[in-house]
Amino acid sequence: MSRPRGNTSFSSQLSESIWGHRFMDGQRGPEYILEFLNVMSGTGYQLGAERYERKKMTSFRRFIFEGSKEGRNNEIVHLEEEERKKLYEGIAEKEKINVIKEFFRNLEVSIYDGRGRPSNRSWYAKTLYPLHESLLFFEVRKKGKTVSFERNFFARGGELYYLMISMGVENNPQLKESIESRLQELLSKNKPIESVVKSITKSTNYETQSSEEKKAPLVASEKNELHPYLPNDVNVDLFERFAVEFNNLIHLNIEMYEMFNLMISLVTFQIMRYLLERVNSDEKSQVFVDVMDGQVQQIMKLSSESFAKNELLIKRKYEKVFQEIFNDRIQNKNFVEENLEDWKKEDGHAFFKMIGLGSLHKKTKQRATRVLQSCKNYEDVTTKLYNVVKDIIDDQLKKHQLPIVRGLVRDGGLGGFRAGTKYRYFMTDSFLKILVFSNVNSKQPMEFSDFIEQLYKKYGIIIGEVQAKKSGLYEESKLNIRYFQRNEQSLRDKLRQNGLLVEYSDATAMIKNPYENVDNGVNA
Repeated sequence: MSRPRGNTSFSSQLSESIWGHRFMDGQRGPEYILEFLNVMSGTGYQLGAERYERKKMTSFRRFIFEGSKEGRNNEIVHLEEEERKKLYEGIAEKEKINVIKEFFRNLEVSIYDGRGRPSNRSWYAKTLYPLHESLLFFEVRKKGKTVSFERNFFARGGELYYLMISMGVENNPQLKESIESRLQELLSKNKPIESVVKSITKSTNYETQSSEEKKAPLVASEKNELHPYLPNDVNVDLFERFAVEFNNLIHLNIEMYEMFNLMISLVTFQIMRYLLERVNSDEKSQVFVDVMDGQVQQIMKLSSESFAKNELLIKRKYEKVFQEIFNDRIQNKNFVEENLEDWKKEDGHAFFKMIGLGSLHKKTKQRATRVLQSCKNYEDVTTKLYNVVKDIIDDQLKKHQLPIVRGLVRDGGLGGFRAGTKYRYFMTDSFLKILVFSNVNSKQPMEFSDFIEQLYKKYGIIIGEVQAKKSGLYEESKLNIRYFQRNEQSLRDKLRQNGLLVEYSDATAMIKNPYENVDNGVNA
């Protein structure tokens, strides 16, 4: 069955062939988790489902976010009088209405742009901390009087993560049940919130959309609907590790408010690993982390170079896939020379459509059109024209695809940039915690040296002297070994400050997970 295509750019089509349908740069870390939890709740907490139900909850959201922006014209959302009357009828203690509204407003999930500034979202794109499943609802868009489901910020990254975890538990029914039941427990136990939400919404018509309208596909169907999908040749072993790590985290005795932030760090890190693995499957990508908070120029520079190398892997993969597509479409010398003059007609419309660039804006392809007109033979097409078209693809890559990885790194707490510096890898407290929580059993502390070795073997993370030497980074960098030793010491200090490391009098340092498991789970 062929997969339906939306109206996407060519770089997005390349992205889908490499990574799946689809990751987008507009989706922020919290929205990956919220979309994933919407899927889990909408399937009745079943991994491997084919469809899931979505909720709009528009009256409830207008009540909570009344006074917020609505649309690009900066209009303000207000409850209709009839709507207000119905909502207020559902609340027994009228004097507490403003208190209830303020409580939920304080649960709004803050979304920040690439420069750390709060995003100015309309009410229908705002979300709440998922302290209970009743606070999960899907992104919508208002156009006139109509409110429909939207995929700007719930762009399918959460759906793809659902597919990854589903594939990761296919051969492990115990792990599957463990994840399903624990997520249901986490999202169902805050009964007071559920009661308040029900009292607000019971008189409204937010569920009047048909069950078919609410259900979204997770797999291909006979209806030929747009749906999430991963490439056929994905590494399922990687997804099995994701499932174990995720299960380890969610089984810790941590309340949902804090768990949500830890999920963001873990899941964005996992998706970043997937994206890099897809472009560098021959070997593990190296991630040199600056644990010294940018205070040592040499370490900061080395971390920036590590980040740039991994971005270059993505660029090269895109160029390789594009070259394969280009060569496949133009076929051979005879085919080019038979069709070259026809391709030049109508500003090259037939040619650009043939190679998948038919939707490009006319101004964007002006230079390529001029070069096409000057082509006289097969060699011109495969050199001059190819290079110009590749430049267009590279520009789309920089604008729309590389920001996906940068957003994941930034939102997960594994990196970012500060004024006057380039992107680099560093560690926030939240990211450091998920490395411990998903790898160290609460009943089995781990030696510090074993911990950093495990980070290197599992994730390619390089911090200290031993791993820098093993990876060849020490020799390549030509830095004094003391820089790596200081970086490693900074990690020890950061772990200790977060209550994750205990040092003993014999100089032994042990990594300790301070949270107990809520049950046995399937920890590894």
